[in-house]
Amino acid sequence: MPKQDLTARWLIGVVCGAGLVLVFLFQRLDVAGALQLATVPVHKFLINRTVRFLLNDLLAIGLLYALFYERKYVVFALWTQLAGTALFLVPYFVLKLYFPSYNGPLISYLHRLILNPTLLLLLIPAFYYQRNRSV
Repeated sequence: MPKQDLTARWLIGVVCGAGLVLVFLFQRLDVAGALQLATVPVHKFLINRTVRFLLNDLLAIGLLYALFYERKYVVFALWTQLAGTALFLVPYFVLKLYFPSYNGPLISYLHRLILNPTLLLLLIPAFYYQRNRSV
């Protein structure tokens, strides 16, 4: 592997890792309010959660790219993110908006999957296993 590829991978990995830390540290930041995208609290909630979900997942995809440097893994991670949006983000919003008094374990686990790039980070050991198995 050429040295410039290795340098680019390290740079992408460091930037994405630092980005994940920054998203965590500034999780209380009201992006919708700061950018004046919404004034209604419900809209702010939806925008802020969506921005955090997308940032976390895109940074995690960048980290996967830096680790494995293969297009097929990035494509699979993007499909996983799309599935996560449909299977986790949308039901999370439905529960939060239509059942605001519900605070059970389902909402707690969905909250963790939405606000942390858990699903995509679980792909790291899977991709590592697949790569070593196919060699």
